[in-house]
Amino acid sequence: MALQAMFYKTLVYGISDVGLVRQNNEDSWGQILEDHFFVLADGMGGHRAGEVASKEAVSQLCAKFKEKFSRCSKDIKSSFEMIKESIQEVNYNIYKMGREQEILRGMGTTLCCVCLHSEGVIFGHVGDSRIYRLRDNNLKQITQDHSLLRELIELGQLSEHQACEFAYKNIITKAIGTGPFVEPSLKIDSIEVGDVILMCTDGLSDLLSIQDIQQILSDTPDDEVTKKLVKVAKSRGGHDNITVVVIKVQGKYESASLS
Repeated sequence: MALQAMFYKTLVYGISDVGLVRQNNEDSWGQILEDHFFVLADGMGGHRAGEVASKEAVSQLCAKFKEKFSRCSKDIKSSFEMIKESIQEVNYNIYKMGREQEILRGMGTTLCCVCLHSEGVIFGHVGDSRIYRLRDNNLKQITQDHSLLRELIELGQLSEHQACEFAYKNIITKAIGTGPFVEPSLKIDSIEVGDVILMCTDGLSDLLSIQDIQQILSDTPDDEVTKKLVKVAKSRGGHDNITVVVIKVQGKYESASLS
């Protein structure tokens, strides 16, 4: 029996760039293409510990997904719970690495993931790396940052206008590996042919508005869009690593072809 992930026909482009200021790249991304599972992370910590954290988060989550997906029920609710459990296991493993190795102490990483499922799409994240979806020429931010800035806006202590000048916009309130337990944010949503899903680190979203991103996604050829997004971010300073993954849902396979 074929896997349900083969139900979609997709185009996927990903790029990770060190930017113009940083000496090393602490961003990572990965995919299990046959299962339409995609992961992105933005590490933090000195002595290249952030680089270790992000790479470990991506590789471990992909491995756990592959292992658990082959054993779990294929309905979307079971897949949702499996992904949540896997993120929490990855969090504990990275936390443990940081506790056991002095050079890695205090390391952590953001994490976001996308799973295309025959019943819909599962979005998951921890931290301030983002997921957007372009549908019918309208770009929507799917995730809400786990950040001090977002909490203050939700509490009414800061307006969206004031947010642009907020000095502590990059302080995140959740991360993978900074504590023994984390509660990731996950949601199940619809998926339609023509949807374009974008995952990115804050090296992009800090420098491009949602209007900027929408215009580039809409006006740029598929095989050039990730390069164009990175190019524009670098033209505006490129002060952080920039990682972008774009997933375009082109169609669905007929069920008969999956048997």
